[in-house]
Amino acid sequence: MPAVAAGSCFRDCSKTDTNPSGIQSNTNFFGFLPEKTYRSLTLALEMGYTHIDTALVYRSQKQIGAVLAAKFMSGELSREDVFITSKLFHGDMPGLTRRGSTLPTLDDMTPDEVTDAIEAQFELILEELGVGYVDIMLLHWPAVMDSQDRGNAARRLAAWKVLEKMYARGQARSIGVSNFSEHHIDRLMKDGAEILPMVNQIEASVYKSWENIKAYCDGRGIKLMAYSPLGLGKESLLNDPVVTSIARSKGLAPSQVALRYLVQQGYAVLPLSSSEERLRLNLDLFSFSLTDAEMEKLSALRTKDEGIGLPSPYDMS
Repeated sequence: MPAVAAGSCFRDCSKTDTNPSGIQSNTNFFGFLPEKTYRSLTLALEMGYTHIDTALVYRSQKQIGAVLAAKFMSGELSREDVFITSKLFHGDMPGLTRRGSTLPTLDDMTPDEVTDAIEAQFELILEELGVGYVDIMLLHWPAVMDSQDRGNAARRLAAWKVLEKMYARGQARSIGVSNFSEHHIDRLMKDGAEILPMVNQIEASVYKSWENIKAYCDGRGIKLMAYSPLGLGKESLLNDPVVTSIARSKGLAPSQVALRYLVQQGYAVLPLSSSEERLRLNLDLFSFSLTDAEMEKLSALRTKDEGIGLPSPYDMS
């Protein structure tokens, strides 16, 4: 079953939206919109979604906690009914976060300082979500984006050791990484990690694929999660002639074809949507399958190499 990615969207400043009263919305805004989480997560849970994907940097965890608290109080759900993934160890984001906030200035930190910061972040995540444990905790990035700092490996290990400790305590049922290349994982283990990451969450879609990372993880039993599985959305991937042709032939939406492609490759998919229709479509990925020929046609689209604009995992030391 796909997860609902909660609160990780940005305002698209190229569009003009209106609310139901016809008043123009804030078209200059660029940033996270955690307020959308209340409605989208409530809808998703009522439809049967059970996996919630979030992160400290998304600023959506308090909203998730509020929705879950209401469900827990009413008896509609128990903690065991939901599967929560969160992420920490994210560098400062100019324009979106401020230095000195909960996001550390990683390139300036010693390993001991990283340990203290990640322990504090872990506690904050549990507090914001209002739960005693998460099902998966991930290191969000291997380093500050595009950083080649010589201290990155030592900082990663310090952060990973915190996750290992929280795993031993049961405050994380599993631990993993995000946006890590095979080299980052290999170095982590050689530097003294005791637990192999159980998950690697990476960008993946019909247009975007990290084949070497996938082969490495598949060969070691590291589960793969795909974020941004619909790429840039309707402006590109969902209008692709190959995707739309397969969708028409099966009576499906293009988004369903794009997500099913990843599911058949072994990914857990993490689509982000606040649309009730899209949420319903995303749930219905297991009532059909793609043929080998269809998978081959879709795999040929990897050459487009079109992602959402994030740095390559290979650009960080």
